[in-house]
Amino acid sequence: GDIILKSELETARNTLRTELAQQQKLAGAQLEQAIAEQSKNLLRDLIDQNLLLQQAKDAGLNSDLEVVKTMERMRQEYKFETMEALEKAIGEQGYNLDEYKQNIRTRYLTTQVLSHEVYPKIIVTTEEIRNYYDANLKSFDRPAGMRVSEITIYTDNKPAAEIASQKKKAEAAMAEVKNGGEFAQVVQKYSEAPTAQEGGDLGFFVKGELAKPLEDVASQLAKGQTSDIIAMPYGFVILKLDDKHDGGILSFDIAQREVTDVLWQKRLQPKIREYLTKLRSDGFIDVRPGYVDSGAVPEKST
Repeated sequence: GDIILKSELETARNTLRTELAQQQKLAGAQLEQAIAEQSKNLLRDLIDQNLLLQQAKDAGLNSDLEVVKTMERMRQEYKFETMEALEKAIGEQGYNLDEYKQNIRTRYLTTQVLSHEVYPKIIVTTEEIRNYYDANLKSFDRPAGMRVSEITIYTDNKPAAEIASQKKKAEAAMAEVKNGGEFAQVVQKYSEAPTAQEGGDLGFFVKGELAKPLEDVASQLAKGQTSDIIAMPYGFVILKLDDKHDGGILSFDIAQREVTDVLWQKRLQPKIREYLTKLRSDGFIDVRPGYVDSGAVPEKST
């Protein structure tokens, strides 16, 4: 029931040109060659997007709240006093505000569909993780460091009354942790940081990579221990030390999450392509002469 217009395809091609020129610093023949190569999948990507958005619509998903939350996170991150100031800055960068917000909606809705239909089907076993770790030991040679998780409650650019409310929120999270609450579950309930989706995992840091106030606190923790509330310029933070590394080859326990991510990412695109191929098979797509859907389902030979 949707139509992809020629003008939309041209807009996608122009966006591709801008990204290649600005982000990859390509120009002249190199730029034209890259555009010619990557343009082959532009129609496929637009069809993919429409198929996923249709699935989101059928599932009754709504993205309005996500747009508000994303814009507010950006306002805080880039330290704009008001939302109007952020929106003005977006326009000054050459973006149409409505299109910018629509891109947020599209990213959110397509990710939600994939999170439900594809991600759970990507299975990485402990045996596979161990085999990869054993076969690539040298790649896990790291200097001393630590893996930490966070609960972060933002206060940046908020009025005094709201800061007080945020502090109470941080104190409530701290109370649950001290009362034996599972840290990852408390993260999901309270944390406002993007890491909340991964149970608060900030990752592995060697000395000097983590903000000094946080590193100073984390370095005093024992494995599995949680800090008190740390007041940072941007908000209130609670840290948990997941593991410590003294230097050399990372232990399997520390490397396990990294290996899982590597193996998971390797399987992601084939699984997404498989799902999108199924959507094409279940639906009806008419591509006009002169245009090619590089993700089309191969015709069965008779």
